[in-house]
This record gives sequence, C-alpha cells and structure tokens, in this order.
Amino acid sequence: MMKSVPVEELYMYRGQVVEDVMSATGALLLPRGGDLKTLLDSNPSVLQSLVQWGIKTVLINIPFDLSEDVFEKIVDSIHPRMRALEARIARGAIMQVEKVYRTISDNGSLGDGAYELARQASLLAEEVAKAPQIVHCLGRVRDIDEYTYIHSLNVGLLSGYLASRLKPGDREFVTTITYGGLLHDIGKALVSQEVLNKPGRLTVSEYEEMKRHSVLGHEIALNSGITDSRILVSVRNHHERWNGEGYPDGLEGASIPLYARIMAVADVFDALTSKRVYKGPSSSRDAVSMILESSDESFDRSIVRLLLLSVGLYPPGTVVELSDSSVGVVVGARDSDLLRPLVYINVDDRGRRAPDGIIVDLSQQEHLYVRRAHYDAGKGIHYT
Repeated sequence: MMKSVPVEELYMYRGQVVEDVMSATGALLLPRGGDLKTLLDSNPSVLQSLVQWGIKTVLINIPFDLSEDVFEKIVDSIHPRMRALEARIARGAIMQVEKVYRTISDNGSLGDGAYELARQASLLAEEVAKAPQIVHCLGRVRDIDEYTYIHSLNVGLLSGYLASRLKPGDREFVTTITYGGLLHDIGKALVSQEVLNKPGRLTVSEYEEMKRHSVLGHEIALNSGITDSRILVSVRNHHERWNGEGYPDGLEGASIPLYARIMAVADVFDALTSKRVYKGPSSSRDAVSMILESSDESFDRSIVRLLLLSVGLYPPGTVVELSDSSVGVVVGARDSDLLRPLVYINVDDRGRRAPDGIIVDLSQQEHLYVRRAHYDAGKGIHYT
C-alpha cells in the first residue's frame, strides 16, 4: 500500500521509499527502495534536512504481508492448537507416498506400501482432530517433482477434515477417507511425466491419457489386495461430477459415492491453490469462490458448504481492509460468523504501521467489518 506521508510523521511508519527524494541542489536525501526505518536510524538528521529543503511529504510503500514464521507465531498465540501439521508426520507421509509411486512404476503394485500408507493415514487423522483451521496444515508445493506427493498429502488431510465436520467423532470414517486421499492419484504413477508436467494445454490424446489415471489407480489398488470399496471409489471416482459429466463412469448426483464426492472437492481445492508448471496458485479465497460458482454443476453442495465453513469466506492468510481503513491479515475464522474473522492488524486506520500484537475479533466488533479482501499474504508452509 502506497501512502504520501508528512515528513514530521515519517518516524511512525515502516516501509520502503517509493521514489528518490532529492534536495534542490541534486543531493540524494532518501534513496528509492530504501527501508525507511533503517534510513532514519542510520541518519536521524535526514528529517531536519527534508524540512530545510521544503519537502512536505514522502511516498512510502507500506507492506502488510507476513513471513511464514511470524504468521505461525501469531496463529499459535491465538490458539495453540491452530498450528501447522507436525513436520515429522508430514514428511513421513510425503516420503511414503513417493516410495509407493516408485514401487508402482517398477512393478505395478503398492507392495508393502499399502500397509505403510494406512499407518500414515491413522497418524494424519489424529492431526486433523487437533487442527481447528485446516488451511494451516496444508503444505505448499516447492517444486514440480514434489507436487504429486504433497498434493496427495493435502487431499488426504482436507478430505479427512471435511469428513470430521460431516460426522464428528467418527474416527474410522475420517481415517478411511484420509487413506483414500493419500491413494487417490496413484494411477498417475503410470502416466508419462511429459503429460503430467506439460506446461501448455494438453492435446485430446494427452488428455485421454491423463484421464486414465483413475482407472489405472483402481486396477493398481485391486492388484495390491485392497478390497475396501470406500478406498476403491475414492481412487476411481474422484473426478465424477454432480451433473454426470465427469469420468470415468459418468456417475451423476447422489449415485456418486460419498467418499468420492468429498474427495472431488478436496482435490480441486488443493489443485487450484497449488503452483504448477502451467499456472500460478490461486488464493484460498478465489479457490473457494470458484468451487462455489460451479457447485450446482460439479459438486455436492453439502460438501461445498463444509469447505466454506472449514476455510471461511476470508481464509487465514487473506489480507483485508477493514471499514475504518486499517489493514490486516486474517489469522482465524469463526464458524458462527464467516463474515467476521480474527484479523492481525498491520496498518492502522491512519495508514501507519500498527504496533505488534494487535488482533481484532470482528465477531466482537459491532461497527467494524471487512470492506474488501486483497490477496493471500502467507508465504506457505513447507515441510522439511
């Protein structure tokens, strides 16, 4: 956010100088791109020089994004359980998914990976139960090679979370669908990398090859000894669509198994919010909006509603401008009032950098509300 700041108030702001500030004789007083606080701390007399040269205001770019570490600390200070998935468990699941894909590529079956992934699913289900805000658990893809594995983790987590909202307390239901999420794309292990990672639009034949992954995954699961129909439909039918225009079986409406309906929403949400070789990531807010817009045609509206309640109209990480012109980052959502999230204030109502630690619960503020949303400020959570 750029703001023309009176010289006498510069010390109250944080940000970068937008344009070179020169004296009448051509001397550089404040360099473009310089950090304002650093410049003032290193040369306190510069304020006096600005006044002496008749300079009234300085154009400042006031940032309001947060680093990943700061964002996580803020969230943890609000509620210790609103935290990212434990790195050890996340990395273990990702490594196991990767191992399974390599095993499938070598011999066409999961091998002992089926048991190991089931064990990982149980651990992830426990984590889901501890995470009131699921978006804090979803990993962001760092490179193309890891996309498939992290995507499988995210779909497992989000499917499990949606299942926990649909049937609270049903641990077996949550664990089973989490397992299905980890396995849902295993057929892609037999799809060529050229097609999977093609940066441009797929040809008709390439798209047909891509679509085969759901049937291939179903065959792999059967050949690996998986007989649970709930897992099998998660793998085979997660691309079915409510209007019957999905694949591979063209199922329609309630004839689509519940597990596949949940998986479809989780799969699309994570695909939209992930960076791919052929596209940038959409914000969580935009992804929810796109899913809502197509819910009548593509998805079970009851599952989409669960997603909305889980992520919120203003998902954590969204930069929002409030009705008093202050700016902040959403750090939590309220099921009871999706329009009034918890906001960490970065810029106050006068456009100044706000003091650290100001968190406003809009559900408790009668006259304060979100005027507009800007973008996702979070840097993403990486598992190392």
